[in-house]
Amino acid sequence: MALVRQGKILKSGGYGQANLETRTPATAETVYQLASVTKQAVAASILLLEQESKLALDDPLSRHLPKTLPIPPTWEKITLRHLLTHTSGLVPDEPMDLTRRYTEADAIAAVKPLPLRFAPGEKWQYCNFGFVLLGEVIRRITNQTWDQFLTERFFQPLEMRATRRHTLSELVANRADGYALESEKRVNVASWSRDFASGGLLTTVQDLAKWEGMLRNGSLLKPETRARLFEPVMLNSGKPHPYGLGWNLAGVAGKRTAEHGGSRPGFATHYWRELDGDNAVILLANSGADLGRVAQGIAARATR
Repeated sequence: MALVRQGKILKSGGYGQANLETRTPATAETVYQLASVTKQAVAASILLLEQESKLALDDPLSRHLPKTLPIPPTWEKITLRHLLTHTSGLVPDEPMDLTRRYTEADAIAAVKPLPLRFAPGEKWQYCNFGFVLLGEVIRRITNQTWDQFLTERFFQPLEMRATRRHTLSELVANRADGYALESEKRVNVASWSRDFASGGLLTTVQDLAKWEGMLRNGSLLKPETRARLFEPVMLNSGKPHPYGLGWNLAGVAGKRTAEHGGSRPGFATHYWRELDGDNAVILLANSGADLGRVAQGIAARATR
């Protein structure tokens, strides 16, 4: 857990155990699977590329995918903005065995034959697969994988040394193991091999506090660029939907807020921040939990 105010840590620490079998305690340096909170980092990468005039949010997806990954005609009207805001109409997830290792190209090939759920921009439906495609857009433009780009342009400058792409084979210092509750007993869970841009980062609350500092007052993204992360998407009907670029948008006690949760087998995450205030709450856990309610409870106490 980390409570951050104006980009500075007020309180951080770990509770419980990172590994139940070795009785290793959780700390602020424990590494967790970030799951879908990864999406805001990918969105920041796309905005950085737009800031550098290498793309525009309303570019069609087809403009930025390599020729080796041709798209079906039904995808021609999908833009990068549609992917970032979950309004593309693509199926939410690729129909693959998530416990097996496969590539982004495998995922794209599996989804290509499937019809769109709705016309791009018509409505909002959460879509992990859209961020798989955004990862490939980053690769096409930068000649780096999405996580290599993030590491070079964000994590290294911010000294987020524990943040990296998910891996099952490599050794990761201070990594937590994931658990589930079955018949009132904690059991080990099989980790997904999926390490795509839709949710494939590992990190700590200490590192995410540094990310929060960048969102508050950092120089990597211009203030006007950072603000675009938190603009609600406009549907084709002209009606706004409370989702920005990798962030759910809401309000508490008359103040605008942004938040995003994530879930993978054995892990839950939540990042909550005030847009009209100074506070942020970051929660990472190695078991399933309703962290959204916990984050709001911590935030309510912090703003009294």
